[in-house]
Amino acid sequence: MDFKLGLDQSLKLNLSMEMKISIEILTMGLKELKKYLEKESIKNSNIELVFPKSSFSRSEEYENYIENIGEENESLIDYLEEQISYLELKREIRDILEYLINNLDERGYLASSLEELRKSGGFKPNLFKESVKTLYTLEPIGVGATNLVECLKIQLKNKGILTATLSDILERNLEDIADEEFKKISLERGIPLSKVKDYVNIIKKLNPKPARGFYVNRKINYIVPDLIVETSTGEIVVKLNEAEIPKIRLKSDNRKDQMLALALEKGLLKRQNTLLEVGKYVLNYQKDYILFSKNLKTLKVKDIAFALNLHESTISRALRDKFIRIDGKIEGLKKYIILDSKTELVKKEILKIIESEDKNNPLSDEKILLKLREKNISAQRRTIGKYREELGILSSKKRKIDNKKVFML
Repeated sequence: MDFKLGLDQSLKLNLSMEMKISIEILTMGLKELKKYLEKESIKNSNIELVFPKSSFSRSEEYENYIENIGEENESLIDYLEEQISYLELKREIRDILEYLINNLDERGYLASSLEELRKSGGFKPNLFKESVKTLYTLEPIGVGATNLVECLKIQLKNKGILTATLSDILERNLEDIADEEFKKISLERGIPLSKVKDYVNIIKKLNPKPARGFYVNRKINYIVPDLIVETSTGEIVVKLNEAEIPKIRLKSDNRKDQMLALALEKGLLKRQNTLLEVGKYVLNYQKDYILFSKNLKTLKVKDIAFALNLHESTISRALRDKFIRIDGKIEGLKKYIILDSKTELVKKEILKIIESEDKNNPLSDEKILLKLREKNISAQRRTIGKYREELGILSSKKRKIDNKKVFML
């Protein structure tokens, strides 16, 4: 009787541990998962992680490459990452900053537009906006801009000397400055020639390439993709990124060690199987968007759960912090979950309208609504305001004020 009770308790403990570990592992992205497994192997020296050999293994050639990098100028990415390590930040903000930093080009500029980067990473607009603000405060100032004018404005704003006139000169007269057409600027703007020269001297002291003097060691796919997606055959082929998943090796016969190793092994297997199943379903469901650039279709978590006969919480965990590599880009898997395809269409059009508006005379929600109706897209005025806020875009009045202050994101 006592033996049976002890056995039942041991079985319940084992199942409880397996369930807990399985849920935790399914929720984690690859980067977090590797840290978690490494931590577990450090806590228990009888558990060893064996990673598959890949192109990133530390071969002699790779070691030589790393050694040679050390002889170059200081790495910009490492320099920026060191700065954010000292800041008190939310985990989500830190992750977005790392993502942005690893999308810088050799000048220190972001390789894509902010909205493209936000969508590719699947980040919430408010968190993304906060992260960009923080990026603009890092040294060298100007890093993270998407173009030269923005880079110079960030530096002037940081110095507290950005004015509407300076902003206007940067936007409209950079070529004139390069050609030393100072009189032209003076006449165009009704500014004394001496004042124009003062402005030019300020601009010439700025750094057009913040990355100058640094080595930009772009880390390929810093956000490690969980799934690899191929579309070259005209079909959606989804594979697991197994190169990043280790095997669990046990060094002892201790029962407690065996239980933990088995729980980790089962958790990893369940994670991979569930992730592959969910990934295949989601990406094939959005096949027309991926292959033919059509609009994303409505797809909710409950729809996936029903189709795959899984619990909604399992689907949510499988989607959280998961990334795919598709057509050379890293994207969040959540990007393909659309609560309402019409909503996405309207948001996309609102963004296009605002991007092309006269920055000196931003469009009100009412005027945006009229432009949508011209495109045969129906919506309510209050809906425009709601969607605009969800996109992280200020009202027309605040956009006008911000444009004057040249507060750009």
